[in-house]
Amino acid sequence: MRAATAIFLLLSLPLSAAAGNKTIYGDDSRLDFFEVTNGLERAAMMKAVSIFRATALEEDGDGFKVKGSVFGSEARRLCPGQRFFEQRGASYCSGTLIGPDLVLTAGHCMGEKEKPANRCDTARFVFGFAVERRGEVPERVSAADVYSCSKVEIYSYDGRTDFAVVRLDRAVSGRTPANIYTRELPAEGRRIFTVGGPYGLPLKVLNDATVRAVEEEKGWFRTNLDSSGGNSGGGVFSSLTGLLLGVHTASFDPDLVEIPLPAGHGLPETDARVKEGKCKVITRLDQDGGRGKKAYGLSAIPGLAELVAGGPARASVAAEELPDISADMPDISRFGSLE
Repeated sequence: MRAATAIFLLLSLPLSAAAGNKTIYGDDSRLDFFEVTNGLERAAMMKAVSIFRATALEEDGDGFKVKGSVFGSEARRLCPGQRFFEQRGASYCSGTLIGPDLVLTAGHCMGEKEKPANRCDTARFVFGFAVERRGEVPERVSAADVYSCSKVEIYSYDGRTDFAVVRLDRAVSGRTPANIYTRELPAEGRRIFTVGGPYGLPLKVLNDATVRAVEEEKGWFRTNLDSSGGNSGGGVFSSLTGLLLGVHTASFDPDLVEIPLPAGHGLPETDARVKEGKCKVITRLDQDGGRGKKAYGLSAIPGLAELVAGGPARASVAAEELPDISADMPDISRFGSLE
C-alpha cells in the first residue's frame, strides 16, 4: 500500500498539533474492555489511567460527568461508519500505574517541550474510564476513581526524551501496579500491546503488534501499534509476560485522510460534511508498512527503577523477560489473568 509522506506528530489530545496520527497497520486491533478476553490484557487495563484536564470533568454528586465531544461529531469531520463513531472523547493522554501512587506517562502530557512540567495542577487521572458492556458508553466516572497530581517526580521532554512519572494525591485503591522491566530495551520482533484512550475515547487495548526496530543509543523503539491521538503516555506491555516495557510517545506516519462523502451517509443537510462533500477516515497501512510509532524504553528512564523500588511498590524492576511463545504453541489466554 502506498503511504503519504511520513510525518512526526505527538500523540496527545486535544492539542491541535496532535489532532491526527490515526494509523491502522493491517487489521484493526483496537478492543474495548468488554471485548478483551486475554488475561494479561485485561489485567493491564486495570492498571491503565486516562488523563483529563480538570475542565473536562464536571462535578455531579458523588462523581463527575465526562464532557467533550462525540467522536463522530461535525467538528471532527469523521466519516459515518468509522469505529467508535458514537463514543465520547474527553481525555488527552494515557498512563500506567507503576506504584501505589505513581503513574508513568509521556513527558509531553505533563509539560511543554524544553520547559518545566506545568500541568500538575490541571491534570486529573481517572481509572476505569472504559466500555464494560456492548452498547454502553461511559458518561460519568466515580469520584473514588479520580485522582490529582501531587508532584511530578520524574520529567523529561526535550525532543530526544519524552517521559514523566507523577505522584498522585493518594494511593490508588483496588488496583495493583504494573510489573516494570528496566533491564534493557525489548528485542526486535517482541510481541507487544498497549492500553490507552485513542482520540481521548474510553480505554482500549491495542494488540497484534511487534517491536519493529530498536534505537539502543537513543533509548526508544519503533512499533506497529494501531495508536492515535490520546494514546500518548500509555504503557507498552509484553504480550507474553505482561511486563511493562515502555511508554508510548509519538507517530512517524500519516493521520486521517480526506475522502468524498460516501452515499447513504445519513447526515443532515446542515452538517458541514454534507456541505463540503467530504469527510475523514483513518489511514490504513500494511502490517509492516510506514515508519511506525515510537515508544520510550523504561530501561532508559533515569531513576525510574530506584523510585519504584524505594517504596512499597509491587513492581519487579529486575524481572527477566522470557522468549515469546511460538505460533504453534497453545494459546494461554483462555486460562485468564496470570496475576
